[in-house]
Amino acid sequence: MEQLAKDFVGKAHFPFMYVREAHPGELYGAHQSFEQKFAHARAFREYGVERQILVDSLYGKIHRQYGGVSNMTYVLDHTGHIAFRAEWTVADDVRAVLEEVVEMHEIRRAGGRVGLYYRETLGMHRSADNPFLGGQQAVEDMQRALRGE
Repeated sequence: MEQLAKDFVGKAHFPFMYVREAHPGELYGAHQSFEQKFAHARAFREYGVERQILVDSLYGKIHRQYGGVSNMTYVLDHTGHIAFRAEWTVADDVRAVLEEVVEMHEIRRAGGRVGLYYRETLGMHRSADNPFLGGQQAVEDMQRALRGE
């Protein structure tokens, strides 16, 4: 996502909404205070997140309003309408929709018209080592979940 933010500078905004600790463990546990949540959000800088980081309320008001899934991605068009929503962040998917949304905006700005339609797709991701997991306990929890235990 960091590369996408650089590739689309001036064409799209890329805030990172930190809603909750998706994989709590001994390093980054479930939030017990707002101060702790801010500290965890700041830690994303160590992993290379350069985008603006927004922090949800302690109990996830925004997170719940947008579906409550741990790794949601939304792309809003220039009018504020949802152009893309996914329950998992995949940069290639986001890139494709951003290219389309930017093109649509440019066509409309030039006085052209575009027709819109709804579509759904089922995507796949391969779970791998995640540097954002909250510690070894979170890694082990994730591995157990992937095995269906």
